[in-house]
Amino acid sequence: MDHPPIRRVVTGHNEAGNAIIESDKQLVVYNPLSPTLDESTSGKLGFATIWRTETYPAKADGPWQEINGIQIPLHHDIGNTVRIVDFAPDPGLRHRTHTVDFGMVLFGEIELELDNGVKTVMRQGDTVIQRATIHAWVNHGPGLARMLFFLMPAEPVVRGGVPMEEEGIPPQLEEGNQ
Repeated sequence: MDHPPIRRVVTGHNEAGNAIIESDKQLVVYNPLSPTLDESTSGKLGFATIWRTETYPAKADGPWQEINGIQIPLHHDIGNTVRIVDFAPDPGLRHRTHTVDFGMVLFGEIELELDNGVKTVMRQGDTVIQRATIHAWVNHGPGLARMLFFLMPAEPVVRGGVPMEEEGIPPQLEEGNQ
């Protein structure tokens, strides 16, 4: 159950304004919960952070920073994050973020479980728009499930005049703990 490679191509412009390929590389899938961000191994959670913007609207020109394999918060308060996540068989981690997450199952099968016990099985090609709910991704196995996520910052959901807090985020993925 090795993590299949992920190729990322980044385009840009040269000084003459012509389109160019700025980067074309295989990304290392890393374990975001490892203190040293080790390359993820079989049976472990794996992240490949494809891209992150830190402004809105995003800047489409100029230098950019490689962030794959670097400990960064799960999401950004202003910008967007694109990430591929490999889920090994595991009961999942319940969490809520102040984001709207657009997800697509690239391969495998995974169960979306909400805090009230509602569950739905998702398969290759299925999409989800996860709107700041408490949820977990449960892979009942036996193989790996891979999803692509686009995380967009969102205002907290408010019920009864009280904003719902983020919760369940591992400390190493929280803002300020990098």
